[in-house]
Amino acid sequence: MVRHLILPAITASAVMAGCSTHKEVSDGHSGAVGWNKSLETGHTDSTSVIFLPGNGNTGIRDTRPSAVVPMAKIYKTNGDYADRVPVMLNASRTALVSYPAPSDLRDSEPVKLDDGFLLDRRGVGVHTAFTRWTYKEYSEMTTPPSPEEIMANLIPEARVTELYEMPFPASTPDAVSRCNALITTGLPGCKSLILRMKL
Repeated sequence: MVRHLILPAITASAVMAGCSTHKEVSDGHSGAVGWNKSLETGHTDSTSVIFLPGNGNTGIRDTRPSAVVPMAKIYKTNGDYADRVPVMLNASRTALVSYPAPSDLRDSEPVKLDDGFLLDRRGVGVHTAFTRWTYKEYSEMTTPPSPEEIMANLIPEARVTELYEMPFPASTPDAVSRCNALITTGLPGCKSLILRMKL
């Protein structure tokens, strides 16, 4: 039986005001059994993510509006994985931490930039892995694949090799042109989030 989470009035109003949501998976045990739509909390980025219990997540996330504005990020990979759906693994890359809901992949593909960089629109990070599914294939699924299916469909060698935080918010209207200008001039004022990945 699915128990519905009753959010405080202030949280509900924050969610209704335009925050996107995290989708959390929990069956009260060590594994996940599907996507519980009733567990929704406010978030500041433009994506929804299914979180798995037992991988460093503590359950319901803080639903208070955040003052932190997500900054734009650009990245490179060690192959052409721009059209492959990214998921988040733990630090040892042995277990799945989070993955997107199929309904959340519309218009979230990375944007190709100069010099092989990609503008992130999914929350790519140091521990990102890439699946064999394309954005189109994944978005057409009627239900999310199981964690076991996702782990079985990772591209083993696919890695993020460079990742930079840009000095402006992800919501900046001219983010693409600003990123390309900074790439051309050697990324001044940009923060490198990983120097080198162990391949």
